Amino acid sequence: MVNKSTQNKYAKYQVETVYIGEYVDLKKVQEGVKQYSFLNRDDPLVVKLLKDQYAVLTKFGTITFWSVPVRLRQQFLNEIQPYAKNKKEHYFYDEDTKVLIGGSAEKVTFEKVYSAQLNVEKIKIISYVLSQSVALERYEDDIEKSLSELEAVVENLKTKGKALFSEKELLKQIGQVLSIKQTTVVHLALFDKPESIWESPDLETLYNRMSSEYDLKVRFDVLDKKIDYLSDISKMMMEFLAEKRNAFLEIVIIVLIVIEIGLWFLPPFSRVWAYLSKLF
Repeated sequence: MVNKSTQNKYAKYQVETVYIGEYVDLKKVQEGVKQYSFLNRDDPLVVKLLKDQYAVLTKFGTITFWSVPVRLRQQFLNEIQPYAKNKKEHYFYDEDTKVLIGGSAEKVTFEKVYSAQLNVEKIKIISYVLSQSVALERYEDDIEKSLSELEAVVENLKTKGKALFSEKELLKQIGQVLSIKQTTVVHLALFDKPESIWESPDLETLYNRMSSEYDLKVRFDVLDKKIDYLSDISKMMMEFLAEKRNAFLEIVIIVLIVIEIGLWFLPPFSRVWAYLSKLF
């Protein structure tokens, strides 16, 4: 495995994480992509593409490339596309940093990570933090879009007592909110600390430093609150639709009662028909 340590200069890696889809089946990747070496079997999955060139996959839809040239990167992306769920041709969510190996200093900044040596576990931790940041960005964006679309509905209900949308449109909005909530809640559990850090103080320190640089906890807490807010809005809109339907049913019942009462006072149909026949 990689174990680069130089006294006078650093071995440098350009590291970039991209978002490719909602979920990647790591087991099927290992079964279906045979031409590369897998340096571990768990999540995140480290794949050795060429010498000192790696791709790290997470089950929540990210890939981190370590000094991988553009052509090889695209080739690998094409090869794993069948194992990604809800994939698109291009997502704009990404995160990058430089990893410098050598010397004795262990240091983390937003743009660079310094480490004395590099091994599989450090590749996993660095990639995992970048992946968490990218995945959070995707969910942050989804929720912001949903909040923006619901803003008009909420404002109309607040000021006019009307949604000014058809029931079909409201149901579509509710469905979209519930979908975002479901997807986010399912994957938020994946933003916990990786299990490997509990066995190594050095790895835990590295994870905590990088997590702090990328504000993972703060962003997670904000995202969690927005999910709760979306849930409240969804509940409000469903209650509004229920009241709207109840009001419609009440009107229908009143109309039917009036018709029934009117029919009660009308003479028998035979007499009405005889009367109309005389007129015409």
